[in-house]
Amino acid sequence: MACFRKRGNKWQAQIKLNGSPVIAKTFDLKADAIVWARSIEANNDRSVESAAGVMATTTFGQLIERYRVEISSTKRSARQESYRLNRFMTHPMHTVMLKDLTTGTFASYRNERSKTCGTQQVRHELNLLGHIIKVATIDWDYPFIKNPVDAIRKPKIPPGRTRRLIPGELEKMHKGMEDSVSTYLMPMIELAIETSMRKGEILALEWANIDFRKCLAHLPMTKNGFPRTVPLSTKAMEIIRSRFGLDKKRVFAVSVTAVRLAFDRLLKRVNIDDLHFHDLRHEAITRLFERGLAVPEVAIMSGHREYRMLARYTHISPEELVKKLG
Repeated sequence: MACFRKRGNKWQAQIKLNGSPVIAKTFDLKADAIVWARSIEANNDRSVESAAGVMATTTFGQLIERYRVEISSTKRSARQESYRLNRFMTHPMHTVMLKDLTTGTFASYRNERSKTCGTQQVRHELNLLGHIIKVATIDWDYPFIKNPVDAIRKPKIPPGRTRRLIPGELEKMHKGMEDSVSTYLMPMIELAIETSMRKGEILALEWANIDFRKCLAHLPMTKNGFPRTVPLSTKAMEIIRSRFGLDKKRVFAVSVTAVRLAFDRLLKRVNIDDLHFHDLRHEAITRLFERGLAVPEVAIMSGHREYRMLARYTHISPEELVKKLG
C-alpha cells in the first residue's frame, strides 16, 4: 500500500511491499507520485500472481529431478546421492505442489525414516532435502518465503563410536579367513590398521600412485576433497607388495559391495559383534598416537585438517596412560 506526503514543494511516494524494505521516490506533482506508485504495485501484483502460479503447478518431484540433472550430477558423491534422490521420488512428498510444502511434510518424512534407519542417515537426507529447496530459491528463482526443512527439529547426533579391536579379535579374523575365497580382505584390514586409510581410499589405490623408493602412497582425491600422501611403514609396504600381479591398475581391484559383504560374513563366522570397517581407522589412529607420533604427524597420515576432528578418532585407553606414567 502506497502513502504520500508533502515535503516542501515536492511530493514523496512510499511503498512497502511484502518481504521488501520501503521504497520511496520524490516528484514535483502529487499526480506523478500516484502514477509511479500504482505502476510499482501493479508490477508487484503481476509478479506475485506469476510466482503463485509456478508454486501451484510445480511438484516437489520436478524440483528433485532438476536438482539431480543440474546439481547432483556434478558432485563426486553423485552415485551415493542418487540413491537418496531415488528414495525421495518413491515417497508421497514428491507429488506435493510446492505451494503445499510445509514443515509437517518433512517432519512426517523424518519420523517415518527414523523408524527404519539411523540418526546420521536421517540427518543426511534432511540436509539434502533442505539443499534442494535452497538451490531452488537462490538459483532458480522459486519464491519460497522460508525453507520448511530448516524449521523442523533434526535428530540429535549420536555420540561418536569408540570401538577398538579387542585383544584377540585380529587373530580371530586371520583364522576365519583361512578357507575364504575373499583373499583380498585380510590384506585390506591390515593395511587399514597400518595406515589409517579409509576403505574407499584403499580401494582407489593405484600402482601408479605408489612410490616404492620413498615408501609413499599418493591419494589424488579423498573424502574431504583434498589430496594427500600417506607415509607407508615397512609392514604396509609388505602388504602392498603382496598384491603384485593381481591387477594392472589397482592394488585392490574389488568393489565396495564385495568388501562389505565379505567383511560381514567374516565377523559372523568368527562371532565378532559391533565392528565396522571404519572402526579400523579409529584403531589405526589410536595406535599411531600410542607409538609416540605427534598430532601433526598423525594428521599427515589420517588427512585430518582440523585437530579437533582428529581427537574424535583417538581412543587411548586409561590403562595405556598408566603404563606411560609409571
